[in-house]
Amino acid sequence: MGLLDQFRQRKDKEKEKIEGHPMPPPAGHTLAEVMQDKNKSDLFLKLIWKDNGPLAMRLAKNKLEESDISLLEEKRKIFSEKIIQAEKVEKLLTKENVIDFARNHPDFEKIINLLGPEKAVKAIQSQLRELSVSDEEDRFNSIVHAMEEYDKYKNGEYKIVNDEVEKLCKDNKIRPQEYLDALAIKDPIEKEKALKKLATQGYGKFDKALNWLSRGYLSEDTVASLQSSENSLENSITQLDLFHKEIGAVLFSSISGNDSMRKALSDQLTNAPTLEKPKSGFMDARNETALNDAQFKADWETKKRKSNYGTRVAEQDAIRKEFLEEQKEAHRRKNKGKTGWYAFFMAILEAAISNKEGELK
Repeated sequence: MGLLDQFRQRKDKEKEKIEGHPMPPPAGHTLAEVMQDKNKSDLFLKLIWKDNGPLAMRLAKNKLEESDISLLEEKRKIFSEKIIQAEKVEKLLTKENVIDFARNHPDFEKIINLLGPEKAVKAIQSQLRELSVSDEEDRFNSIVHAMEEYDKYKNGEYKIVNDEVEKLCKDNKIRPQEYLDALAIKDPIEKEKALKKLATQGYGKFDKALNWLSRGYLSEDTVASLQSSENSLENSITQLDLFHKEIGAVLFSSISGNDSMRKALSDQLTNAPTLEKPKSGFMDARNETALNDAQFKADWETKKRKSNYGTRVAEQDAIRKEFLEEQKEAHRRKNKGKTGWYAFFMAILEAAISNKEGELK
């Protein structure tokens, strides 16, 4: 690859970073992949139906217009961003983290006490993507913001303090557990003695002599650093608890104020079986709900024969309507319990069946 091509690639990557949308999209984030996954395609339907019902109808009927390409790409970007955000939050919702959130928020603690941390994590994770698309109260964005700020602090200032204190211990040949044990001493006089002992325990002959000649100045400086580090640790924990409290608040608000979240919580409480949803998506739903004209005509001929349609002239209108309702009911039974695109295409199918009445002779 030449220098010019390398320069062009670097400029392209910088552009993608600024716009926030890589090209091509990461695996699983093209619209074709989304539409083939039942869970994702159902969520994408909710997203576009909420803002643009006609676009959803054109997509379902395979009758896209010229302007729809841009509209679909805009919705795909929004959907992709929401899924990425949900996945990031899912990773941060660990058993250990939710316990910390609960310790700092009494209402969220009640949920953890009812479910236990593992089931609470499952309940919340199971509904995050749904919440990202369907929630009208901006709860999802509140969760994302709180979790991102927490993660930023934990991997920023919090980590810096941790690394600095660990380095202080290492430089002075103090094991971290020894330092923590000394900090746990309640009596201030005894704590200071313990810190002085730690400050000098790693001294060799030269350092001992130097400390003696300086009348303890060398060790006093180390003790002061150990005491200052304790303050840094305390401040860091206080700040972290504030993040824990905020996250506990937004999680409790999301669970208590959202039907799907409360349903997930209830399912975990009662050990309701969570059957794995099939991964069939848009095309499967459309194909499985398509009207088979040949079968429709064959069923009509059977209906006419069994009902003596030809001889019951006065009742023919009622027989046709009865047949159409039987056809709809047969498809309802076939797709019972299916949601998302299945429910969407079923509505289209039933309308198509109704329109067939004029063809029944």
